[in-house]
Amino acid sequence: MTATGNKEDVYAEFEKFSRFQLFQYILICCPIVMVSMMHVNYIFVAENVDHRCLVPECEDSQDPSVEIPEWWPTGVNARCFKPVVDMQNYDSTNQTCSNNTFLDVLEECHEWVYENNNSIIAELNLGCQSWKSSFVGSLHNAGMVLSMMVTGWIADKIGRKPTIIICSVGGLVGVLKIFLTNYYVYLVIEFTESVLVSGLYTVAVVLLIEIGGDSKRVLGGVIFSYAVYVGEVLFAFIAMGLKYWKLLVIVVYTPTILFFSYLVLLRESVRWQMIRGKTNEAKNTLKLIGKFNKLKVTSEEIDEISDADLRIKFDVVIQKEKEKMRDILASKETMIRLAVTSFCFFASSFTYYGLMVQSVLLPGNKYTNFILSSLTAFPGDFLAFVCFKRFGRNISLQGAYVASALFLIAQSFTPEYLSWLKVVLFLFGKCGVAFCFTGIYTYSLELFPTSVRGSLVGFGNTAARVGSMLAPLTPLMVGNLDSLPSILFASAAIIAALLLTFTPETKYLPMFDTIAQIEHYKSKIMTHL
Repeated sequence: MTATGNKEDVYAEFEKFSRFQLFQYILICCPIVMVSMMHVNYIFVAENVDHRCLVPECEDSQDPSVEIPEWWPTGVNARCFKPVVDMQNYDSTNQTCSNNTFLDVLEECHEWVYENNNSIIAELNLGCQSWKSSFVGSLHNAGMVLSMMVTGWIADKIGRKPTIIICSVGGLVGVLKIFLTNYYVYLVIEFTESVLVSGLYTVAVVLLIEIGGDSKRVLGGVIFSYAVYVGEVLFAFIAMGLKYWKLLVIVVYTPTILFFSYLVLLRESVRWQMIRGKTNEAKNTLKLIGKFNKLKVTSEEIDEISDADLRIKFDVVIQKEKEKMRDILASKETMIRLAVTSFCFFASSFTYYGLMVQSVLLPGNKYTNFILSSLTAFPGDFLAFVCFKRFGRNISLQGAYVASALFLIAQSFTPEYLSWLKVVLFLFGKCGVAFCFTGIYTYSLELFPTSVRGSLVGFGNTAARVGSMLAPLTPLMVGNLDSLPSILFASAAIIAALLLTFTPETKYLPMFDTIAQIEHYKSKIMTHL
């Protein structure tokens, strides 16, 4: 074999998954786990707790029970209204209360007795205002919408590494919540924290894909999703053990200070550096990869290779002109892909987080149900990995959306006395949705070019966060029709499956670097047709 041939083989080794890539994957997954816990913490931190109105004149002790007292008037809502004490009758009975101690008048309740102080409901005195606890989750997801709108663009402009660090360390803002006693200030902090950290979901998966290379595109998406699910399961176990919401916040948010170390430990995407013309920085990263992975190439040899030859070896096209929003809008093919993936993101997120909220309402222990719901995501992702590799992305996603819809509809119409069957069908539906969520992340990364991948995946993630913003409100629909949430989830999944007929199979396609390459590929396909 010639020296040139050997050298070509060495440069091919740079994109093979080895020690460097594994170390970077671990670094990227750690903040994903933490942010995942932040994203679902409201399910327990802002969960509703049993409560009743406090009637100071009649309470028997300094620590009254949430149980309805014997003296409480019959037919009076103990949660929202309190009976007015007839003081003359009250004094005549030695200041003791009975069913006859009250006037035929009710007052709106402003003080409550709570079953426990494990959530902000008791701490912020939100009794009889269940919409306020649901709104915490919706506002958190609204912050995610704003974050997704800008984070992908920022990652494309300044790089993947600095954006990940900003998002990871931003979680420290959440610690402020433990010092708050005002609901509206709490909302401000919740929203701010979400805006700072949520963009990690966009940039982290992009960096995983770009570090792993073409051969690990599906694996990168699956590992990203597994990191998210590990965070959810870990949070459920922590919540089960600690219960008190302030301890939960401290445990989940304070470790993010460690991510300042990523200024030294984390490396930028070589592909992003090359496409942005930052060849010197790319060469420095390659030197580190060569040292980590013990490749037979010296620093001098990397320095001596020309910028053009380096890009050729890694099949990277430098942008002569930066592609902007008008280039995206002008590309019909890109806009179709963006529209389809955005709805798929919405459907996956709306259903996934809707089912996460619904899981604590299932028969049985709420912590156990939440853990089981999170654990079903693992086989769902494994199925996505297997099916994507064997059957392709598009057909696998369509099948998963349809299957999850069928399971959820079946679950909603299963009789209540078959509670075990309802739980099983629910978990199968959740497994299918996890398949879809992971699948659309991986699929969208392959559909969009490197030049605008962060921005367009970020746009899709924005649509996902609209779905997750609506998800915490779904329990409020149960009062109208018990099966309504499941019908909405299934409908969204079916529409997503139908829309996927307009996007191409990417299993055998390369990772495109520019919009122009996508348009050129599309024109070739149309010409052959």
